[in-house]
Amino acid sequence: MPELIVLTCASGKQCSQIIPLLYPQSSLFKLRLVVHSPSSLARLQEQYPEAEVLQANLDDPHDCAKITDGASVLYYVSPTFQPHETQFGINVIDAAVEESKKPGSKFAHFIFSSVIHTHLRKMLNHDRKRYIEEYLCESPLSWTVMQPSHFMDNTIGRLLKLKDSPEPVFVAAQNPDIAFSFSCVRDFAEASALVIKERSKHFFATYQLVSTWPIKYSEYIQAVGSAFGKTIKVKWAPYEEVVDMYAKFIFGDVNVDLPLKEGPARMLLYYNGRGLLGNPRVTEWLLNRPATSPAELARMLVDASEKQAQ
Repeated sequence: MPELIVLTCASGKQCSQIIPLLYPQSSLFKLRLVVHSPSSLARLQEQYPEAEVLQANLDDPHDCAKITDGASVLYYVSPTFQPHETQFGINVIDAAVEESKKPGSKFAHFIFSSVIHTHLRKMLNHDRKRYIEEYLCESPLSWTVMQPSHFMDNTIGRLLKLKDSPEPVFVAAQNPDIAFSFSCVRDFAEASALVIKERSKHFFATYQLVSTWPIKYSEYIQAVGSAFGKTIKVKWAPYEEVVDMYAKFIFGDVNVDLPLKEGPARMLLYYNGRGLLGNPRVTEWLLNRPATSPAELARMLVDASEKQAQ
C-alpha cells in the first residue's frame, strides 16, 4: 500500500519541483498537498488529480491534525514572512507528535525546509525558523532539516527577459557587490525527494544546501547573461522601492501593516550589507553530481523555452 507523503505550501516554488519527482511513483507514494488559498486548491486538484489536495489554516490545531492524519512523512515548508510563522511550525510539529502516538501509527519522518544560518537573528524570516528548528530537534520525532540559501531562481526569469534586448539593463533589488552562495530549486528539490525516499539514512541530519560558492550578485547576473551571449548593465534599485515591491508581491498590498512589512524590510537591509555564504559540497555529496550553476540553469531555461516555441 502506498505511503502517505504530506507536503505543505504545496503551490510554492519548492514543492512545485518536488511534487513531479514523487507523483509518478503512485505505487510507492500517495501525496497530500496542503495549500492556503482556494485558487491553489483548484489549480493543484486539476494538475494532480490522483493526489489529495487539502486547504488548511496552520493556526488551527484541528486543521494541523487533518494534515498529519495517516501520514508517514511530512515535508514542512514554512510560510515565510508571516508574523506567526514560528507558532505555525510548532502547531504542525505538535500535530505530528500526536499522530505518531496513535495506535498503529505509520508516522516516521518530519522534514523541515528551513533556511541557511537560522542564527542570523537580524532577519525575521531566519530567526522565526530558528525556533521551529529548536522545537523540532527537542521533539520525539525523527527529523531532517534542509537549509537552502537565496534561490537563484528568484530573479532568473527577469534576467532571461533581457535575452533579446540590444543593451540589457537589470535593476537589482539588492546591493550587486555583496556575495551570496546561491541555491538552485532544481538541486534542492532533487535533494528533498532523495531524503523523502531514503528516510532513515537522513534522520537527525541538518543539511546546508547551496549550489554555488560565494559570488557577488553582479557576478551571478553576468553568469546568467553569458548563457545568451549578453553583458548586462546592473543598476541598484532604491531600498524603499524594493521593500514596497516585496510587500506588493508577497502580501498583495504595498500598505500592509508593519508586522508584515518589516520581515522583507529587514531581510533586504541585511542583504544590502551582508550576504549569505555557504559551501556546495553537501549538495554535491547528496546528489552525487556537480551542483547547478547560474549559467547552467539559464541555459536549461533558454533551451526549454526554445523547444516550447517550436
